[in-house]
Amino acid sequence: MKILIIEDEEPAYKRLQKMLKELEPGHTLHDQIVSVSSAVKWFKENKAPDLIISDIQLSDGISFEIFKQVDIKCPVIFTTAYDQYAIEAFKVNSIDYLLKPVKKKNWKKQLQNSKHLLQQQQCLHLILINCCYRCSPTAPTIKNVLWFAMANI
Repeated sequence: MKILIIEDEEPAYKRLQKMLKELEPGHTLHDQIVSVSSAVKWFKENKAPDLIISDIQLSDGISFEIFKQVDIKCPVIFTTAYDQYAIEAFKVNSIDYLLKPVKKKNWKKQLQNSKHLLQQQQCLHLILINCCYRCSPTAPTIKNVLWFAMANI
């Protein structure tokens, strides 16, 4: 699993990095992102990760600004010391909202949930491709939307 951490506090990033290495040793951890502006730049230049773990209050603003500037489809786990952002978090692909300090057992559960979600998405994608191909090997696609005849499903 490819994980991107958006966290501006170095000690929090190191704790999270250590916990992820213990709980998910086979993951790929991208560079640390510390600000809204660097996150927007990163998303414009790189393929989306499988999971984003993001603090909310960053050095140059609130992380929700990232989602207003870049279309992000992958799941997000928000971590913060504040509970006031929970409702807004679930408007931008959030699968959880964890209050700091986050306990190891909570991370373990969320990583398992994230892996399961990723597997479901991959399976659904393969089903849609197979179904579409059966309808027409040259079925049109528009921005990740596959069009096919409902009678052939």
